[in-house]
Amino acid sequence: MRIIDLTYPLTNEIKEYPGDPKLEIKYFKKADKKDSCTLFEFKSGLHTGTHLDAPYHYIINGKKIKDFKIDSFIGTTTILKSDTHNKIKLKNLDDTNNIQDIVIINTGWGNKWNSNDYFYDYPHISSELAEFLIENNIKGIAIDTCSVDKHDENKIHKMFLKNEIWIVENIANLDKINKKEYNGYFIPLNIEAEASFVRAFLEEK
Repeated sequence: MRIIDLTYPLTNEIKEYPGDPKLEIKYFKKADKKDSCTLFEFKSGLHTGTHLDAPYHYIINGKKIKDFKIDSFIGTTTILKSDTHNKIKLKNLDDTNNIQDIVIINTGWGNKWNSNDYFYDYPHISSELAEFLIENNIKGIAIDTCSVDKHDENKIHKMFLKNEIWIVENIANLDKINKKEYNGYFIPLNIEAEASFVRAFLEEK
């Protein structure tokens, strides 16, 4: 069984989305002569690294992460490869004939991860493509950029989230994918919040 980890590690060196809180991991206790155990303190916004957006992120009465059943984050996952670094339309995708529970859009933007360029002029989803995916009754959408929307916009987020379709951003390691379909797992914390860090991975079928 081959597993592909889609998750970036959370470290103090990770770059956050512009304007978000900076991630900080530091010792609260350290197992030495003073303390009997090691305990880290962790501070961060919830949209740093590989993370999942729930409807409450933009929909005031929408679901929070804890309101989803865990099987909502598991399903047959279709990989769609994009040929553009601009607005992604249906014509930019290699094959949209067999959409499954979850869709990953592979733009190749992940090779800019943790650089300042990563957060600007990145590929983003068009309304046409969002409507198509919504009509296909997907559970969730994942992408290897910092947002499904153009910088400082939120229309595409709202389109997905009002239909209770969760969004995973900052997906890693898409260069290791060589198949069209996998079993996908995008598991967040069981948290009362609008978003969560997520451990995302694919399992070959």
